[in-house]
Amino acid sequence: MIHEQGGIDAAVEKYGPKAERLSKWQAMKTVAKVTNKASRVASFMVMWTVAMLEEGADEYSITQYQRYWNEEERQTYRLQGEFRELWPEYETPNEFAQKMKGQIDPSIGQAQIAMLPTRIMVTV
Repeated sequence: MIHEQGGIDAAVEKYGPKAERLSKWQAMKTVAKVTNKASRVASFMVMWTVAMLEEGADEYSITQYQRYWNEEERQTYRLQGEFRELWPEYETPNEFAQKMKGQIDPSIGQAQIAMLPTRIMVTV
C-alpha cells in the first residue's frame, strides 16, 4: 500500500504518521487496488522457491525460473518487475527463497503449492 502511495514519505505526508487521516473507505479502496499485485508477487516468490528446491539450487536466475516453469519471457519479466516494485532493494527473490525453503515441501501437489502464498510467513 505504501508503494501505491509513492513511498513511505508520500504516504506519511498524505495520511499522517499513523495513518490517522486514512478513512476506512480509502483503506478498503487501496487494499482492493493492491491485492492482485501482492498476490502475484507472493506467488512468484513461492514458485521461485519451489523451483530452487526441486533443482537443489542455492540461488536462481530469472532465466532458470522461466525455463523451470515454462513461462513466456514477457510474463516472467513482468512478474520480476512487479517484485522489484515492491522490493526495490532485491534483484531476485533468492533471499526470500532461502527463508522460505524450510516451510515448503516440494513434493506436495500443485493445488497445495498454489495455496502457499497465503500461508507462508517471512520475516524481513
